[in-house]
Amino acid sequence: MTRETDYAIRIAVFLARQYKGDAGVSSADVALNTQAPYRFLRKIVRRMAAAGLVESTRGRGGGLRLMRAPRRISMLDIVTVMGANGVKLSPCVVRRGGCSRSARCRVHRELQSVQDVVDKRLQALTLDRLV
Repeated sequence: MTRETDYAIRIAVFLARQYKGDAGVSSADVALNTQAPYRFLRKIVRRMAAAGLVESTRGRGGGLRLMRAPRRISMLDIVTVMGANGVKLSPCVVRRGGCSRSARCRVHRELQSVQDVVDKRLQALTLDRLV
């Protein structure tokens, strides 16, 4: 995982802890509490907002908040938003059939098997379980 993905997870978990009402949390507070550098935070939040995970509202009563309940946001959602391929073990498992040797390659079959487990676990791990 990249550093940005690590920060995105921290940001999402922090916002899940704050998921109670309509009030948002200021970007400065999120940066302070997650130890995410403010410049990274703004970039990450833009990507998460474009994907419908986070809302960023300016002005009085604004701030950052989750767009969905924490139980409806998985770790797979977050890592996929932060990297087009999510968390992949090898380039050969990025796309099924992406490698011309995948049909006869034992390494590919084994890596794909492990990748399927990783993806399933990330999908099952939702933010509500982390707060």
